[in-house]
Amino acid sequence: MAEFSEALEIYEKAYLQGQKDYNSHIGRGEKGHLAVLDDLLGQCDILAYIKQPTQEIPISRIVGTYTASRASSFSPDFLPLHRPRTEFANKWANLCRAHLNDGITDPITVYEYLWRYYVIEGNKRVSVLKYFGAVTVRAEVTRLIPRLDPDNPDSVRYHAYLDYAKKGLFPNLELSRAEDYEKHYRQEQRMLAALEPGTELNCPAMYSFFEHCYHNTGCTVPLGDTFAEYLYIYGFPTGISSEEVEQRIVRLQPQLDVIDMNTMPTLVLENEQEEQTPSLLQRLFQIRRRPHVVFAYAPGRVEGSWLEAHDQGRVAMEAALGDRITTSVIDGLTSENAYELLSQKASDADLLFVTNSSAVGPAVRFSLDHPDCLTLIYSSVRPDHRVHTYFGRYYEAIFLCGVAAGLYTHTKTVAYVTPHIASTRYTSDINAFLRGVRSVCRDARVILMTRGVIPGDDASGLAAVRSLAAEGCDVVLSPVYDGLGLDNLPENTFSALYSLNTDGSTGKYLASPGWNWEAFYLAITEGYLSGGLEAMRSYKRGDVPVTGFWWGLGSGVIDFHTSDWAPDATDNLIRYLRGSIRRNQYNPFHGPIRDLEGRERVPAHTNPEPLDIMDMDWFAEGLEIIE
Repeated sequence: MAEFSEALEIYEKAYLQGQKDYNSHIGRGEKGHLAVLDDLLGQCDILAYIKQPTQEIPISRIVGTYTASRASSFSPDFLPLHRPRTEFANKWANLCRAHLNDGITDPITVYEYLWRYYVIEGNKRVSVLKYFGAVTVRAEVTRLIPRLDPDNPDSVRYHAYLDYAKKGLFPNLELSRAEDYEKHYRQEQRMLAALEPGTELNCPAMYSFFEHCYHNTGCTVPLGDTFAEYLYIYGFPTGISSEEVEQRIVRLQPQLDVIDMNTMPTLVLENEQEEQTPSLLQRLFQIRRRPHVVFAYAPGRVEGSWLEAHDQGRVAMEAALGDRITTSVIDGLTSENAYELLSQKASDADLLFVTNSSAVGPAVRFSLDHPDCLTLIYSSVRPDHRVHTYFGRYYEAIFLCGVAAGLYTHTKTVAYVTPHIASTRYTSDINAFLRGVRSVCRDARVILMTRGVIPGDDASGLAAVRSLAAEGCDVVLSPVYDGLGLDNLPENTFSALYSLNTDGSTGKYLASPGWNWEAFYLAITEGYLSGGLEAMRSYKRGDVPVTGFWWGLGSGVIDFHTSDWAPDATDNLIRYLRGSIRRNQYNPFHGPIRDLEGRERVPAHTNPEPLDIMDMDWFAEGLEIIE
C-alpha cells in the first residue's frame, strides 16, 4: 500500500515536470497554462448541448478546462504548478495515493468541443492519470455543437463528422477534410461486407487501441487521417499485437506524409516527356540485369477480353525486349486476395503492373512492404496515395466517335449506352461524346441511356440499344455486346459506334476507340531498364510523391478506328481533328462549358486542367439522360 509520504514525493516530481512544461511553452511564446473552453467559445454560437453516455475517453484528447479559475493550476500537459506543501499539493497527493492503491474509478465531467475534451470537474484526477501514463478515463460527456458556419473550415468539418457519426463506426473520428468522411464511410461499408458472417467488432475499443499505438510511434500526421489510411491499407486492427500495429504505422509513414502534404500529383503526359531535359524516361543509373516484370490480372482473362488485350501487350513487349527481361503472370487477383497473392508470387518482382483497379489498397500495402519493387496500378491518379498509376485519355477517342456520330446521323438523334453505376461515375468520356456530336451537328439530340443496363449483362445492353429506335435514334455508341452482329470490327474492340435501323436492329460499324497496351508496357519497361524510372522509387518528405501516366492519342496507347463509310471531305475533317488532338493543339473540353444545372464548369477560352478532366463527375449541358 502506498503511503502519503510516497505520494508527496511523486507530487514533487510532477511539480518539477510541470515547471519544465510551463517554461517550455513560455519560451516558445505560448501560454503556459491549460486551454480554457470559455475563451474559445467567446465568439462561437453554440447550437446545442447534447448529453452523451458515460464512456471511456482518451486522455490524450483532454486538452483544457472549462473555466479560467482552474487553468493556472496546471501546465498545458495537465502537470501541477502549485508548490509542494500546499493544500492543492496535499489533495493531488491524496488522489495519487488512491490511484496507486485502489485506482481512480469516479468519472470526471467534461465538455466535448470539436473532438477535444475540456474538464468541468475532475482536473486533478486527469492530472494524476496523465502523470502515470493512463490511456483513458471514464467520463460524463456533454457535446457542444457549434452552429454551421460555411466560412469556418472547422465548423464545416465538424458537421461533416456529425453526419458521419449517425452511421459510421468510429466515434470521435477527426479527419482533416470534410469531404473525406463520406469516402471513409464507403470504405467502412466495403470492409464490413467482406467480414465473415457473425463477426463482432468493438469499434470504440479498436480506435482507442489504435490511438495508443499511434502515440507510441511519434507519428506527426493527424490521428484520424492515419487511422483512415491504416484501415484502407491493412484493414481493421484486430487480432494483432500493438507492436505489429506500431510497425505498420512506421512503414506507412511515407504514405502518410503524402496525405499530410495534400500535394497535387504529377501527371506524365507524352508531350511533357519530350520537353523535359533529361526526360523522366532518359535519366541513367546502374543498368539492371534481366528484371522480373510481373503482371497481375483480375479474374476473367480469356480470349477477346479486356484483360487479354493487356496480356497481348505484355507478350508483344516481351518479344521486343527479348532476353533483357523475364515476365510472369498472376491471375485471379481480387481486392480480398490481392495482398496474399502478390506477397506469394511477386515478392521477387522488380517491376509490377496491377491491372485490377479494385486492388489499389492491397497493392499499396505490398509496395510499402517491398520498396525495391516499382509498382504501377491501372487506375485514375490518386492524389491521396503514394501509388504510381497508369490510365488512358480515353475521352480523346470518344470525342472523335462523337464527331463521327454527328456527321453520320440523319435523324439528328444519337445515343451513348453504358451500364448504370451506383457509385461515383466519372463522365469525361460521356461529355466528350456530347461535345464531339455538337461540334458538327449543333442541334443534335444526344441521349445517355443507362436504364436497365446491367454491368456484364449483354442482354440488358442489347435491349437498351433496341429501345433507342423508338426515340428516333440512328447512331449508337455502346460496349460491344454479343448479338450486335457488327462486321469488320478491329481486333480488341470493346466499344463501337454503329448505325441503328428503325426496327431496332444494328446497321453498320462506323468507328471505335482502341487501346494499344504494347506501346505503354514497352515504353515503361524500357524506361525502367535505362534507369529513367528510378526517381519514382526514391522518396523523401517534401517530394511531389505521386506519378500518374495518362497517355492518349499522341502516345499510341489510345487509338481511333473508322470504317470506309465517310466521304473524303468528312474523312479529312476527322483525320484533321485526330491529328490536332495528337499534337495537343486541340482540347475537346475548350470552354465555355456549363453543366446540366447551368453552372459554368469551364470558362470561355480556357482549357480545364488534366486532373479536372480525370475527376470530372458532372454532365455537360445538352445531354438527355434516360435512366
